[in-house]
Formats: sequence, C-alpha cells, structure tokens
Amino acid sequence: MLVIILAKLIGMLRDVVLANYFGTTNVSDAYLIAGSVPTLLFYFIGHSISTAFLPMYNKVLHSKGEKAAQKYANNLLTVSLLLSTVIVVVLMLLPEIVVKLFASGFDQETVQLTSKIIRQSAVSLYLMTVVSVWTGYLQAKNNFIIPASISLPRNLVIMASIVCAATFDVSALGWGLLIAYIGELLLMLPFVLKKGYRYTPIVALGDEDLKETLNLVVPIILGVGVSQINKIVDKSVASSVTVGGVSALNYASVINNAIQEILVTGIITILFAKCSEMVAKGLHDQVKSKLSQTLEVMILLLLPASVGIVLLAKPIVVCFLSRGIFDEASVALTSGALVCYTIGLLFMAVRDTLVKVFYSYKETRITTITATTAIAINVGLNLLLSRWLGISGLALATSISSVFHCVAMYFLLRKRIGDYGSRIHLQTVAKASLAAFVMAIAIKAIQFFFAERINSSMIELLICVGAGIVVYGIFVVVLKVPVVNDFIRKLRGIEKS
Repeated sequence: MLVIILAKLIGMLRDVVLANYFGTTNVSDAYLIAGSVPTLLFYFIGHSISTAFLPMYNKVLHSKGEKAAQKYANNLLTVSLLLSTVIVVVLMLLPEIVVKLFASGFDQETVQLTSKIIRQSAVSLYLMTVVSVWTGYLQAKNNFIIPASISLPRNLVIMASIVCAATFDVSALGWGLLIAYIGELLLMLPFVLKKGYRYTPIVALGDEDLKETLNLVVPIILGVGVSQINKIVDKSVASSVTVGGVSALNYASVINNAIQEILVTGIITILFAKCSEMVAKGLHDQVKSKLSQTLEVMILLLLPASVGIVLLAKPIVVCFLSRGIFDEASVALTSGALVCYTIGLLFMAVRDTLVKVFYSYKETRITTITATTAIAINVGLNLLLSRWLGISGLALATSISSVFHCVAMYFLLRKRIGDYGSRIHLQTVAKASLAAFVMAIAIKAIQFFFAERINSSMIELLICVGAGIVVYGIFVVVLKVPVVNDFIRKLRGIEKS
C-alpha cells in the first residue's frame, strides 16, 4: 500500500503538470482521449487476460506442476500478442475513425491531433499486454510490490514529455506515452526473470487451459472493464458538451480514483490473489472470511473519505490543479464533477472487490449480465443528466450506475457462496456513518470559523483533513466498530508479547 500511495501521488503530480501547461483545452482533451484509447483496449485484452490468468495459472500449477504452468503462461502471452496485433494495425491505419468513436464531439483540428498521438503510441499496446501477463505471474508468486510500482517510471516519463510538448512541440506527447510503457517493461523484466519465468513462443490454440481462459476473457472484458467503458462513454458525451469537458472529467476522476487506489487497491490486489489460491484448494470458508474483513475495512476507510471529498472538493481541486492556465472556470467544472463522482466512491470499490471474487470462482455469466446492465444505465443517465447538469451530470450518472452494480453484485455473490457477514457490514456502515456525520460537522465548523481568517486553500485543506481524521478516529473507537475493535485487540496482543 505504501508503494501504491507513492505511485498514485506521482500519478497525480503528472495530472498537475498537464493541468499547469494545458489546462482544460483542446490539446489536453486530445491527449487524454489518445491515452485512453490504448488503455481501454488494454483492458479489453491485457487486463482481462491478466485477471483470467491468475486463477487459471494457480489451477494449472496445483494440478499439473510448474513446467505445465510455464507452458500455459507462454501460450497465453503469445496468443495475446497476436490479438494485440490486429488492434495495433487498426490504430495505425484508421485512427480518425477510432477518435470519432471515442470523442464524437471533437472538431477536425482536435481529431487530427488526437489521431497523431494515437499513431505514435499505438505500439504501446504490445507492451501493456506483456506487462499484464507478467503482473499476474508475479502476483501468483506473491510479489505484489513490483506490479504496484511499475507506474512510477511511466508517470515520470509522461511528465517529462508534457513539459517537452509545451516547450517545443506537441509531438512529444505521443512519443512520451510509448517510451513510458517501455520503462514499465524494463522495470519488471529482471524480477520476472528472477522468479524463473522464461518466454518461449508457443501457439497451441487447442490447449484446454487456453480455451478455458479465453472463455473467461470475453465476459471479464465487461466485468473488469466496466469502469473504463463508463469513463469512455462519459468522455465521448463530454466532448460534445463543452470544450475542456473531457479534461475536467479526467481530472475529477483522477482525484477520486486516487483516494480509492491509495486506500484499497493494495487490499483488493492481494485479496484476489489469495482468493484464487483458496478456491483452487477448496478453502471456501476462508474466502468468505477474507472477503468479509476486506469489505469492513473498505467501509471504514472510504465512507469518511467520501464525505470529506464532497465537503472539500473545491479546495482539493485548487490545491492540486489550480496553476498555470487552469483558471476559475476549470476549477468550477472539475470540482462539480468531483463531488458527483465521489458519491459512488465506496460502491465502486466494493463492486470491484466482488467482481474479483466472482472471477476467483471463474464465474463470469453473472458479472457479464450485471456489467452490461450497469453500462446501459450509465449511457441512459448520461444523455439525460448531461442536459440538466452538464459535466457534473455525467459524473453523477457513473455514480448511480455504480450503486446499482454494487448492490446487485453483493446479493448475487451472497446467493452464490452464502452469507459473508452482511449483519456485520450493516453495523459497520451505521457506526461509520454516524462517525462521518460528526466529522462533517467538525469540518463545516472549521470552515466557518476560518472563512475570513485563512486565504490559503492548502492550509484550509490540511487543517480540515487533520481535524476530520482525529474526530472520525475517536468516534469509531467510541462506537466500537467491529474491525476497529479487532485491530485494537491485535495491537494489545503485540504489546503484551
């Protein structure tokens, strides 16, 4: 989690640099869409295969041994690269058509710029695909730190390319993306080799393990990629709402996702790896216990975080992004979208967790149906709410669809594996909500008291966040939230020993 926090802070710094040099302009819109295209397609191929890889690799490893597992990994990687070739060719030859699909509201100048960046960075899809399989391999070998840290060199290179683009020529944006993903690959390579992985090109389309993986991949594309698909839908509609709308949504989403990734992504990553291993060994009661504890921690952390972001959206945006040409209009657009995204923050995190557990059981039919329905709800609400609320309406539509998706997944998983602590979860929600309510009163009191006394958004933010953490922490202890009680007992046990 410490590595993820550092990586996410560097990632946010990357967006600060982009906002400073390009604000919410057509250049930033073009760059963000161009970067989103291979990322979304990576989710369609690379991330989906990586998600299917982990439970399948554990299955092959425990049933057939290390040699068979290596062969399976090589076969999957080779086939994945061949599939990636089709998409790379399309991106190289028909980028304008792709841009129109992802951002229908762009004018011709922005389309041309976006297409140029896509052509420059299209080959990065190969690199993402390799990294995704290697990520699953390292996680299967209980190495979580390297997969969590690979974004560090990527974001450093991207920041350098943004500065070069603003100083010299915008062409640096596309080449920067390509070099950034090369940096990811080079960072991961020695650790993959150290774990004993050796790549040998294999194409065995008749292999039963490969067939089972590919059967899992198609529904996983929707289940795992639902967040990315929703973002692309949001950005496509935003491109026709206002100039800079794509950028405002992206900045708001980055801040919102940063909180989730800092607080819970490490937990979800390890949960998926452990659940896949437990399922392969038939330890189903341990899966339910691990999942219940994970959801308790998420509720405890993300509920107050959501309340805090809603109350402090404007100072957060000002502190992180209000530099250079990022003006008051940009702050208003971004902070409004941030509030609406944050409404669904807890639900998005729980949804992603439940989806991973379904995949540990190689159950994809339910996730496909619920994901498809959630995407349809998001599209419908986008068209409706954007007319009334503009950019903020798009973010609100994503949150509402996430609430539906999360609730549906919760009860469907309960039906699939049995109860996994719903009574405890309700208790945690009730007590954490009460503590967060008291925290909100404290934050509003501080804002009112210092309204005319503090002219710095940074100081206001630090005081409010610090006070909020203290107040919330005191009240979850006083209210005896179950997971907090367990943590305190463990601390006392360590002290006695």
